[in-house]
Amino acid sequence: MSDSIFLLIGGKIVHGPPHLMFYAPYATEKDLGSPPAALNMPHLIRSGQPDAYFIVIPARVEHAGH
Repeated sequence: MSDSIFLLIGGKIVHGPPHLMFYAPYATEKDLGSPPAALNMPHLIRSGQPDAYFIVIPARVEHAGH
């Protein structure tokens, strides 16, 4: 899981959320199954392309230390 990503958006550098990325060549929205739009639901990038991938932002889990 990546938790140290910085993005250039609108000329500003912003810190991105922790996320997982899954390579999914030629995947489409149909393959994803049309989940409801929500932060922790998969997002398909470059649909139908050979370099398509899914991004998943896991829900934060609060727990006591070990």
